[in-house]
Amino acid sequence: MELAKQLGLSDDEREALQAASVLHDIGKLAVPEHIISKPGRLTPEEFDKMKIHPIVGAEILEQVDFPYPVVPIVRAHHEKWDGSGYPYGLAGEAIPIGARILAAVDCLDALASDRQYRKALPLDDAVAKVASEAGTSFDPKIVGMLQQHYTQWEKLANEQPLQAAPKLSTDIKIERGAAPDAGFAETGAPPGSSILLPDLGKRVQEVRRQAQEILEFIRPAESSLPREDIFSLLSSRLKRLVPHDSMAVYCPSAEALLPEFVSGENLRLFSSLRIPLGEGLSGWVAQNHKPILNGNPSVEPGYLNDPTRYSTLRSALAVPFEAEGRVIAVLALYRAGQDAFTNDDLRLLEHIVSTLADALAKVGQPKSSGAVAGAQ
Repeated sequence: MELAKQLGLSDDEREALQAASVLHDIGKLAVPEHIISKPGRLTPEEFDKMKIHPIVGAEILEQVDFPYPVVPIVRAHHEKWDGSGYPYGLAGEAIPIGARILAAVDCLDALASDRQYRKALPLDDAVAKVASEAGTSFDPKIVGMLQQHYTQWEKLANEQPLQAAPKLSTDIKIERGAAPDAGFAETGAPPGSSILLPDLGKRVQEVRRQAQEILEFIRPAESSLPREDIFSLLSSRLKRLVPHDSMAVYCPSAEALLPEFVSGENLRLFSSLRIPLGEGLSGWVAQNHKPILNGNPSVEPGYLNDPTRYSTLRSALAVPFEAEGRVIAVLALYRAGQDAFTNDDLRLLEHIVSTLADALAKVGQPKSSGAVAGAQ
């Protein structure tokens, strides 16, 4: 709002900007939750779904008879100064002034706030990052004003009385309403999904051979074989098939994932984690039954924002073990390099996991203590 005053926006334009600052992401109601909450980079398909939210948000708000122009700001808040934004590729002053203000300030706020996938940047660093995008993502005039006044405006913002976020009634049980008008759906586990591998030559053949050998090791003693023996064997075989520096297998226990097997670097760090379902990288994989490729290992709860827990690992590849429609474990591989895993690595790991999941479900139970069961 201080930027709007500096730029001489009219009363109606300032009112519109204030409303849009609260409502600009309402279109994310149309984006699947697993994409919104994903603690890692989006795939091209996921980004395509994300890019609809400014249009959907504008369509929702068009149904409200605002006395000031909120909708154009919401529709254009992901446009970029150089025309490389979305949804329409507007450039320069063709982007509504309110959207140009909102884009820069929203980016600054995001960089200076903790996110699932990274720690907050110091405010000075966040402003410098925004400034580096002046003339490409953001209006240079707006960025210049931010650089000139951000210390003053941050102090002013911190002096405002804090308002607690309203507690929404998402956890209550409604007693009335015996059944929906159309009746209840029949219950039953959803069918499992299978992934067809492309022809990756010798690597695929080796994956299939190794998976079959592990299966032959498991099946004769399904009722008595310790799971840590299976994971230890899997770890040694995987090292050659999908190179990695660390491996962890997290298994569900109550409302959290506990490490049942850890090997390689940072063994103590990963073995100490307790990951609530839906949180962090492995918790997201378990809740959504989907893999993550090249996620950030440091987003796991208990690791993020803890300065005593430092790791050189920068890439994670995590896939769910699924049997009978439920996730029985999450297998996570870690490497030191950035973006160290490939799509082929993901396909190969998914093939191994899908081959072993049903047999693994019949072998023992994970240790309730969450202690490390094995290490290489």
